[in-house]
Amino acid sequence: MPSPRLDVESLIAALNAEREDRGLSWRKLAFEAGVNPSSLTRMQQGKLPDVNTFTALIHWLRMPADQFMASGLDSTSPKPNPMAVVSTLLRGKREMTPEALKALDELVQAAFKFSKEVK
Repeated sequence: MPSPRLDVESLIAALNAEREDRGLSWRKLAFEAGVNPSSLTRMQQGKLPDVNTFTALIHWLRMPADQFMASGLDSTSPKPNPMAVVSTLLRGKREMTPEALKALDELVQAAFKFSKEVK
């Protein structure tokens, strides 16, 4: 069984989404997270962050570290339900009203249903 590894691409995607949501530059994100901007550049090139950088970034994101762990090439491992993941992430946004969360849940469910029908 392959050992878990850090999915840098997913981490960068989460950082970018949060950065854009807050209207920040990459440099400002680095400052707020307390990391060197060059660390973010190296990560965007696919390089692994050091432990302290990773810890600072997941703290800045307010997300658990295991959210960014991939289990290697083991395609038999059960994958999380995408709806559960999206729903959890949306509910983490404190500024979302219950009505907005419900509308987004319905929108995402419709998108998943549509993509299954197209296949």
